[in-house]
Amino acid sequence: MFMRFVTTNTDVDSHQPEGVFQLVYTLLEAGNLNKEEYAELRSLYDWFVKYLPSPKHPYVKGRATFWYKNSSQECITRMWKLANILRSHNYAIELQTCRWLGNIIYQDEYQVAAYPSKSSDRIITKTI
Repeated sequence: MFMRFVTTNTDVDSHQPEGVFQLVYTLLEAGNLNKEEYAELRSLYDWFVKYLPSPKHPYVKGRATFWYKNSSQECITRMWKLANILRSHNYAIELQTCRWLGNIIYQDEYQVAAYPSKSSDRIITKTI
């Protein structure tokens, strides 16, 4: 099983729902958070920057979408925390799940990147 936490915005490159990190960055920069919220969101974001590998290949960062592996419980737990903070600031967040992805072009211990594909299993989207 693979999971993505997404917004209701559409990514211009992949034409798929946009991931939450852009919203996290926007919220951090907006100045609308109290000290405790800012510290928690910054800490969560910094953890991902430090521990989640970022592929160097530019073709991966274009049309590809990133999905967490079900075994990546530390990442998923932190994503739930990020999602809850975003939701508390009136951002719509959705959880996408898929049992099997076609066109995987990158993977590491925590995640895969895949091009949108008709050969993928059905993607289930749930508002959280």
